[in-house]
Amino acid sequence: MEFQRISEIPVPADTVIPCTRRREPKDLRTARDVASTPDKVMIRKAARSVVGIVSTEPDGKGIALCTGIVVSWNETTRSATIVTSSEAVCDDGALIDPKPKLLVHLPNKTIIEGRLLFFNEHYRIVLLEVLSDTPLQPANFGCSPKFGQDVFALGRDDESAMFARRGTVLWQEPPRCLKYMYCLSLSCEIALCGTGGPVIDRHGDVVGMAFGRPPNPDILPISIVQTCIEMWTKFSRIARPVLDMDLRAFELLDASHQEEIELEHNVNDGFIVAVVYDDSTAARLGISQGDIIVSYNGLHDFTLHKFEDFLLSLGWGLLASVDSSWKVGLELVVYDPVRRATRSITFPLEFSDASEQVLLLP
Repeated sequence: MEFQRISEIPVPADTVIPCTRRREPKDLRTARDVASTPDKVMIRKAARSVVGIVSTEPDGKGIALCTGIVVSWNETTRSATIVTSSEAVCDDGALIDPKPKLLVHLPNKTIIEGRLLFFNEHYRIVLLEVLSDTPLQPANFGCSPKFGQDVFALGRDDESAMFARRGTVLWQEPPRCLKYMYCLSLSCEIALCGTGGPVIDRHGDVVGMAFGRPPNPDILPISIVQTCIEMWTKFSRIARPVLDMDLRAFELLDASHQEEIELEHNVNDGFIVAVVYDDSTAARLGISQGDIIVSYNGLHDFTLHKFEDFLLSLGWGLLASVDSSWKVGLELVVYDPVRRATRSITFPLEFSDASEQVLLLP
């Protein structure tokens, strides 16, 4: 009774209440999903590289609340680069405003202004630069996520509060559409501020970036994020592949469908062509919906995000070369389930380097 009486005594408006007095967690999901001492230690360490990002138009109209990942820190210039979701500045593939205001909320509750360096709407990423008196801690980047892997998705809001969600990388395709066929799916919802935030493994290493679309958020593999940043840093452009086909991975089909294909066509792996765009290179080469790519450049790794990594590596080679054609011959072996025949195709893969640069690095 005495405790209740004391707790109900009004507190003067100017009283500073330290966070040590708080008894209830700010976010019950974070408290539930990060319960063990080892997980708490790991999450706290990883969260030092996680910032909140609030974007507004010059007139103050809000754009988005996202999370960012610290990529690098330059002690000499006291500057850091931060990657986040293009949702912070873009709508329908274009900048909402050429000069958005970007406020970056650091873990220690400091707020600093960021400036936009570049965006790539295809991969849905944005790179920012900030100047800070306080050193920022870059994230540890790991390998790309693996199916079935246990992970955490981190976020930070506009009060610098940290959020965490525990989930699993699902054995399924991104549910909405195949446009982002190189993404993976997360079993849990992410925090409202979590888009653009890191997906980390049990060691605290970043394996991807989260995009909050129900029912299962997307995970953009960190290898793709890193390649885009490195391309832009070195070449001031990104050479992304333009396949003009949507593919499905055999390994992600249900077991009954896999058995049916294997028994009818003697194919037990590959990329199934789900969509061929009108008037595309694939259409002109006679590739049809339902065909199966059983080899590419002699390779047989049929995981879609690894295929995207491979295609980006070809784009890197183009940027580093003097070839002005912006095409690479991709050697495909394609099985036609209607004719029950396999043929070899030299696919002239095109690349796009649409300018999405805003400011140059110093």
